[in-house]
Amino acid sequence: MLAGRAVQDKEIAVALEGLDASPQAIYHGHGNSQGHDNYHGRGTLMPGRSLKPTIDNEAQLQLLVAELFREKGWKVLDQLSDENLAPDLIASQKGRKLLVEVKRASEGRRDRIIPLLSQAALEAAHFSRNLADHPTPVAVVGATHIRDSLAEEAKQFIRNRAPDIAVGLVDLEGLRSFAGHGLESLSSERRPATRVRPSKLRAPQLFSDLNQWMLKVLLAPRIPEPYLSAPRSRYRGASQLAEAAGVSVMSAFRFVEEFSKEGFLESSSGSLRVVRLKALLDRWVAASQRRVLEIPMRWVLHKGKGSLGRAVRYYQSVAGAQKPDDHLLSPRPRLCLGLFEAAKALDVGSVRGVKPYLYIERVEEDVLRDLGLSAISSEEQADVYIRIPANRESVFRGVVRRDRVPVSDILQVWLDVGQHPSRGREQADLIWRKILSPALESSD
Repeated sequence: MLAGRAVQDKEIAVALEGLDASPQAIYHGHGNSQGHDNYHGRGTLMPGRSLKPTIDNEAQLQLLVAELFREKGWKVLDQLSDENLAPDLIASQKGRKLLVEVKRASEGRRDRIIPLLSQAALEAAHFSRNLADHPTPVAVVGATHIRDSLAEEAKQFIRNRAPDIAVGLVDLEGLRSFAGHGLESLSSERRPATRVRPSKLRAPQLFSDLNQWMLKVLLAPRIPEPYLSAPRSRYRGASQLAEAAGVSVMSAFRFVEEFSKEGFLESSSGSLRVVRLKALLDRWVAASQRRVLEIPMRWVLHKGKGSLGRAVRYYQSVAGAQKPDDHLLSPRPRLCLGLFEAAKALDVGSVRGVKPYLYIERVEEDVLRDLGLSAISSEEQADVYIRIPANRESVFRGVVRRDRVPVSDILQVWLDVGQHPSRGREQADLIWRKILSPALESSD
């Protein structure tokens, strides 16, 4: 059965390649691939231009889906003990266990819904294979409105390619359409729209994606430029910070308010200043220990020492070769070296023999082809691990370039390696002693 799922994964990935999958369709449904003005963080309601209710982010959608399962008697969990796995939801009932991946579509269009449902199916199948009890994979996509005919087409699309994966489509107008593994009982007829109640949403996360990026911007003047790519200036308030960081003013205001309340930010001297740095970094490290999707990869042709750097440079050259009239094409996923490979590129590497890590915004067939990589199921045979970060903007906006290769910034590397079982603490301590402590503590 697991071998069959691997074949299904490949079929879905190939199907994805033939669809008009814009960046909005793949990048977690956010309408702006850079995450500037409409990226509001998990669990935060933002005022909209229309009174029509909307699903503003995936955190809200996950709450809706979790509540739907609970209404039908399922016990829903959102935490797992295995740090290498990060499915959205786990639901169990009478000896059955489901692994649910949830994606939000910015619009209920075919070129949004089907690619996102396919991506959810791929991720659910991957997580299921890597959990000991192999729970049933379930892929769910939600939007403000999805046509009934499109819901049926999307379900049939997955059923034809991956019959072992259950699927579901939901919207705010009452669409609840599920198929596979007996989940048809979750389906219900469309009913009038209901507004998502903010009281059920999670509180904003202090270390959300954009908050981490703005924190890097505020710390950037203390860190040498070769180790962090970010604006370097003083900011009198949230508006100036928003302009420099490339985020919405509302996001910056919320950042300033949250960090000030926690006692980590002051403006008494006329400009925003990070204080209580040790306590802040301790909190940041703890918040960074989230489960990250890691996918083992092998070189299609073994390329030897330095192969990853060469592959990334080639990928960058292909991306840079897009013609001016290709402006309607989806921007290629961002990527960069991560963890120990990044530490080595920044000349602070101390650990040898660990498989290299590559951060990539999203996995697409043409991207893997250009990199010369192929996904495998056995970690023992892996040449490279691909990581898909939850905090995309914080990871990719701060990258620096070494020998024309994008590399994670020094703060990101320090945060990432600390909990790695392969002498990660040793590597993190070296980064702290050699770079971060002299830069941050001397100016605190």
